[in-house]
Amino acid sequence: MLAQKGDGVTQWTWARPGARNETTGFIGRAAELEAVRSAVTQARLVTLTGPGGVGKSRVAMRAAHQAAVDFPDGVSIVELSGLRDAEFLPNTVATAVGLPEIASTEPMDQLLGHFADKQALLVLDTCEHLVDAMAVFVDILLSHSAGLVLLLTSRQPVALPGECVLPIPPMPTPEADADEHGNDSLALFVTRAKAALPTFELNTDNRSEVVALCRRLDGIPLAIELAAVRLRTMTLEQILGRLDDQFRLLSGVRTAQARHHTLRTTIEWSHELCSPPERELWARLSVFAGGFTLGAVEEVAAGGEPADWDVVDLLGALVDKSVVQRVEGVGEYRFRMLDTIREYGAERLEHSGLRQEYARRHQDFFLRMARRAGEEWLGDQQVEWGDRLAADFDNFRVAMDFAVAHPSDGAGYGLVNGLWGLWLGKSRLTEARRWIEKALVAEPEPSVEQGIALYYGAYYGLIQADRETGDMVRRCRAVAEALDDDFLRARALYVETYEMLMWSRDTERTLASYKQTRQLLKASGDVFPLVAGYINTAVYHAAHGNPAGALRDVDDCLQHLSHIPHERWGRNYMTIARVLALWADGSTAESRELGRRMLPSALDQGETMSLAATLEFLSWSACDEHEHEHAAILLGGAATLWRRVGTTLWGVRALSAQHTQVENTLMLGLGAERFTQVYTFGTRLPVPQLIDVACGNAHADDAAPPRHPHDGSPLGPLTPREREVADLIGEGLTNRQIAERLVISKRTADTHVEHILTKLGVTSRTQIAATIGPGKPTEA
Repeated sequence: MLAQKGDGVTQWTWARPGARNETTGFIGRAAELEAVRSAVTQARLVTLTGPGGVGKSRVAMRAAHQAAVDFPDGVSIVELSGLRDAEFLPNTVATAVGLPEIASTEPMDQLLGHFADKQALLVLDTCEHLVDAMAVFVDILLSHSAGLVLLLTSRQPVALPGECVLPIPPMPTPEADADEHGNDSLALFVTRAKAALPTFELNTDNRSEVVALCRRLDGIPLAIELAAVRLRTMTLEQILGRLDDQFRLLSGVRTAQARHHTLRTTIEWSHELCSPPERELWARLSVFAGGFTLGAVEEVAAGGEPADWDVVDLLGALVDKSVVQRVEGVGEYRFRMLDTIREYGAERLEHSGLRQEYARRHQDFFLRMARRAGEEWLGDQQVEWGDRLAADFDNFRVAMDFAVAHPSDGAGYGLVNGLWGLWLGKSRLTEARRWIEKALVAEPEPSVEQGIALYYGAYYGLIQADRETGDMVRRCRAVAEALDDDFLRARALYVETYEMLMWSRDTERTLASYKQTRQLLKASGDVFPLVAGYINTAVYHAAHGNPAGALRDVDDCLQHLSHIPHERWGRNYMTIARVLALWADGSTAESRELGRRMLPSALDQGETMSLAATLEFLSWSACDEHEHEHAAILLGGAATLWRRVGTTLWGVRALSAQHTQVENTLMLGLGAERFTQVYTFGTRLPVPQLIDVACGNAHADDAAPPRHPHDGSPLGPLTPREREVADLIGEGLTNRQIAERLVISKRTADTHVEHILTKLGVTSRTQIAATIGPGKPTEA
């Protein structure tokens, strides 16, 4: 997994943006939040430690949101509880940060490039199961960046030099006369108790019982929440009676380890309060990772004894008991278990001797989903399928891990092949190639599924312009011939031809091979490689001075997609090819309008390479129209996206030459200093704002930085529109009043105010007003 590369630096060698919102109200923790705030301003690695259920994650999330103003390049939060294989740690973090995995560049290298010059906060939540790999990962990140700060939550430190370890203690236990306004434990219990039983009130009649309860639970937040929910079915006296029975052996023990046992005892107590079928379902649900749907529960966890289970009722009972949480999903509710609760269920399942049986049921369910997705992704439900597959990505990882560890019946191949739409549509090609390699090792015997996996591995590598893909291309051909399979022969010929297009200079032979490939693919009805081949040649023709040929390929390809009018991936790339061809043909205005129309679709799809290409070609059109500042902004924004995917303009030399020509034209037109200023501005724009600029939706003043951003005024870093908003804040206007005055949306006004706060390095409207002079600022 790890190797030594140059200068003795340990790096990964393999070839979810993220802020997480709180689902329940945050209670107390003022001292802990202040300690975290201070720590992240003084140390670059801060680790919050403590036993499961003590509230590390909640403190980290709240602290990260509060610290956002101190990190102008953003805050990213990565939840790692569903990651079982440390090998994919860089992939997971890169995805959460917003770096799609469709490049030959290693995810670790992408992260290093991304954070090299950024002042950002990266939160890595739940690290204890990856602590060894995490130590190496964090060390590499910190040594290759100057402004990055990492905030970790873990049950143990990663033990690196300079690590600031902040133990998160339980909430303070209440004194006998305390109330919910003066004690966090009581405040948490009362808040959650009212959620469970709206009529609950803390009063003189029940104060002593609630105080005793919070003391017995040692102020552990998860334990308090689990107890509070029992008020739906039990009185305070009954709850205390149960705790007396369970906690007798812990009486008088106050160590941190005892608190950990207290949490476990509380979970065991909740477990015993469940009926036998509820306990059994709890154990079986532990095979899921990252969440699950009701349908998944019915197929994976049902069955066996007792035969008369009503899974819907049992799942509802576990939700009521706070063992399972319900969250919003894609078109339906999803459910999840806290890590500590899932781990307890996993132990019970292991002790029952049924872990492997239900792990296989889990694998089989997601294998069926993957195979169905593989058949339907290139269709009218493409976006919906993409979202469904992404929502269950942690489950697919678990299923693939089980499949390669217990190879049988090609399950590993079925998973990696069926997920081709996820890998392609959600930019996870690097991880896809790694799972394909694992499947090839686990099941080395030639089969049709193996040949398809080799085809996808070769195709993904060619998209990433990886010259080492040739071996996979050759192996794909060998399997096709060994099995005497015409379907695989057609796919093998396609990747061979694509390889020729990438690196051979024999254009005539390459195009002849594409013609032969299309005949074979049409004969077998294999639509995807047929569409992919048209994308290849359309872009090639447009790049090499044959726009008519490119437009002909676009039209031919769309004929093959006519039966699926709502498919997006193929159509987006056909549109990109048409945008390039129209520009090459001199139809600049038409090219520009088409590019602007397709950008929202590409953004919705979440496919970064298509966004990069469209912004690049829109920049060329703007340059032709002598809109040099606009063109430089888009060129800078496209450069950032190209860096994320690792391959600028697909490695096509003719396109790279045109890029250089446009850059030189803009440099001469604007002057080197202004070009650099505007280009850099574009590289730093968030993607949605960049799309607004590209589509002409942003206010003109916001589409370029001021010419003299450091003019000596306190408002120097602000754009003209932001200065206008700052003046109105000084007059005492609310955000809504500012929106009405400037005829903009309230949301846009909110965004301007946030940008002003960040650029001026202040935290309140009062400070903005003080910066510009006397005024009467008010809260929005």
